Amino acid sequence: MDKKVEPALSTGPAKLVGTSVPRTEDMALLTGTARYIDDLRFPGMLYAKILRSSHAHARIKVDTSEAYSMPGVHGVLAGRELVGKVKPWGDLMQDLLVGDHFPFAVDKVLFEGQEIAAVVADTKYQALDALEKVKVEYDDLPVMVDAEAALADDAPLIQEGINYEFGEGNIFDRYRVRIGDIDAAEAEADLVVRQRFSTNRQAGAALDPHGCIANFDSFTGVLTLYSSTQSIFMLRDSIADVLQLPRNKVRVVAPEVGAGFGSKVQMFPHEVIACILSMRLGRPVHLVLSRADIFRVGTARNSQIRHVEMFFKKTGQIIGYRDYVIQNSGALSFWGNQVVHIGTNVGLLPYPIPNLHIDGEIVHTNTAPGGALRGFGIPQIIFAKEQIVDMAAEALGLDPLDVRALNTVKRNQCPIRTPIGQVVDTTSVDECLQMVAAEIGWKEKRANPKPYEGVGMAISMKYTSCRHPSFDTDLSAIRLRLETDGTVTIFSSDVTHGQGHATFLGQIVSDVLGVGFEKIFLAPPDTANAPFGLGTYASRAAAVLGTACRTAAERLREKIVAIAAHVLEADPQDLETGNDRVYVRGMGDSGLYLENLATFSVYRTHQLPPGFEPTLEAVATYDTPTDREGPDGSGNFSVTYAGSAHAAHVRISPETGQIEILDYVMVHDTGTVINPLIVEGQHQGGFLMGIGMALGEDYVYDKMGHMVNATFAEYQAPQAADMPELNRMFEIPAPSTAIPGGQKGAGESGTGPVPAVMGNAIANAIGIRFTELPITPDRILLALREKERSGKADFRYPDDMPDYLGPRDAQSWPKPKGELELFF
Repeated sequence: MDKKVEPALSTGPAKLVGTSVPRTEDMALLTGTARYIDDLRFPGMLYAKILRSSHAHARIKVDTSEAYSMPGVHGVLAGRELVGKVKPWGDLMQDLLVGDHFPFAVDKVLFEGQEIAAVVADTKYQALDALEKVKVEYDDLPVMVDAEAALADDAPLIQEGINYEFGEGNIFDRYRVRIGDIDAAEAEADLVVRQRFSTNRQAGAALDPHGCIANFDSFTGVLTLYSSTQSIFMLRDSIADVLQLPRNKVRVVAPEVGAGFGSKVQMFPHEVIACILSMRLGRPVHLVLSRADIFRVGTARNSQIRHVEMFFKKTGQIIGYRDYVIQNSGALSFWGNQVVHIGTNVGLLPYPIPNLHIDGEIVHTNTAPGGALRGFGIPQIIFAKEQIVDMAAEALGLDPLDVRALNTVKRNQCPIRTPIGQVVDTTSVDECLQMVAAEIGWKEKRANPKPYEGVGMAISMKYTSCRHPSFDTDLSAIRLRLETDGTVTIFSSDVTHGQGHATFLGQIVSDVLGVGFEKIFLAPPDTANAPFGLGTYASRAAAVLGTACRTAAERLREKIVAIAAHVLEADPQDLETGNDRVYVRGMGDSGLYLENLATFSVYRTHQLPPGFEPTLEAVATYDTPTDREGPDGSGNFSVTYAGSAHAAHVRISPETGQIEILDYVMVHDTGTVINPLIVEGQHQGGFLMGIGMALGEDYVYDKMGHMVNATFAEYQAPQAADMPELNRMFEIPAPSTAIPGGQKGAGESGTGPVPAVMGNAIANAIGIRFTELPITPDRILLALREKERSGKADFRYPDDMPDYLGPRDAQSWPKPKGELELFF
């Protein structure tokens, strides 16, 4: 990864922060010795499997009687027997009291794949055989797979008996932003660009499937759950609440987690089911989902329809933004509502738009639940907003680069509070924009176009962690212990699943304590010994967890130096740490080894200073100084914002519609980079998910609500051969002044711009504006043929296709249902 040189987080000789230390996690992963859920074995372990609905919306009657007599079966479970015994739960962000989740459907299924019954047996194959003996009668109900159709007054009610705070009918939440005077902006505008955009649903597609092992100890009354999860404490508290157990009797452990991307951040029915079965039988119960199960019931990226109006002056200045968002969040209230709240707020950056009028309706359908996924709403709004910028530039006769440069937040304006309330402490996104244009050859390629080739760009900013509107915390914590042999153990509840926690936390600890990197160990996340933390999501690891780690290391260093100063009879100000010892400045070959000082702290306590508390441990928690969402939708949800500017050069085949990416450039502001190698990998992974969203991935349902591409054979996830050479990545750091170490989030900033970049590049290449995702070769071919037949110069897909049934102009757009003011 190329970068402009900026000072590293720490100065001095042999510092590790700022260097590409190889990931310590990789050896186990590459040699196959890492242990995931499916690798764990316990004495007496049983295997459970779940019977799932083959219908998307139906009344049901379930008969499990024949399954009990099948060979090897130890238990059968269904929804009716749990009513009154297990507490219903809801979206954790929405509060557990919402209650639209239950381990099984009881009288009615809401989507294909919903849990109906479970069998636990000696082997997984016996459990599968027994599931075939469970009889289910279905009385089909009308199916809603389309969010707009689900909003109709006569649409069948999907969630029955649930009272949502801000919704009714099939609306489970609403969103509203009112900043400035949008009517005045419209009157003042020299140009108004209006366009409807539709985005797709995308799978997390983590190679490590959702799964768990529950192990109830009937002697101690402790329930231990090993789960492939992103948040051990939120899962522990949810399990305890649903099963009405004391928190200190529930333990959650995360072994190796092979990715999550947001799709494993909440509690799922299979985790509750495994716990109930283990508590009933007093034996470990293994329950791992199949790939088809995960496609049908695991949370996916929320699809959105955005009705966008942007108001411009003739100079290209953006003076207003109006939007009506309809989001398909599937049948259950996972984090889908937060995707609209947070994604829209942050996705308006890097433009400080003075007048905003946004309505959103988060809608239930008979499809898989929508939830968190890499980017968390940013790619959806960027796909719309950044294409509108190109459309406006063309209408005004301006260069899209110049329109972006005019409107974006500048480094020399920081810190700045935008009209919607974001506080941008630092940024180099304006410089990233200019660099990406130079590297892609923007001016030259646009001045000398080639047939079927084009260039496109987009810019975005991404939060670094986030204070969720209905979840008033944003903390992480670290506990460090200097062991008596001079090694250091890090305890954290934030689950690593590709972020390299063991490596970058080890770099921080090594630099602060002066201990050898190879002597630092990150303990597996375990609620029994880790300090409370929210988990790993929202690009928060390096900034939030890293800050907690640095603070804990500094506190531990103070204790270490205090003992050394007492033993050496030296002034603590004269002591330094390094090379596994504490020494008087300038005398690095002498001093006391850390293992000696650790031994003094527990076995030689008379060596300690008067009043010194024995043992060498330190705990630190960091909670970001961020805002809650205001009644008008305003607020600074993130402590700092990472910036990104992407550009692509593409070629379109007129014969096949195939899209060839000839060049792709990414320029990011990730603040202070702890480990450039890890950050480079995060940007590459972010791009991969962005390009999948742009060019192929989608959940495809038939009219009966059956997902027809629920395997990797049919689901169009990108493959290595589809990827361009991602060797044109650059960093222009603007270290955060709000985060003590200066770092910003890296995990998602590579995703946000990608669909918009591809949309703009394809429009530049063939004169077709794609307003719907994904952009596939067959759609390109259809659009090319219809454009040629119609003779239209400015062609939109699918808006200008003859078989398009949606609204073709803004006068036909739907309006938000009801008066939102009544709900706020």
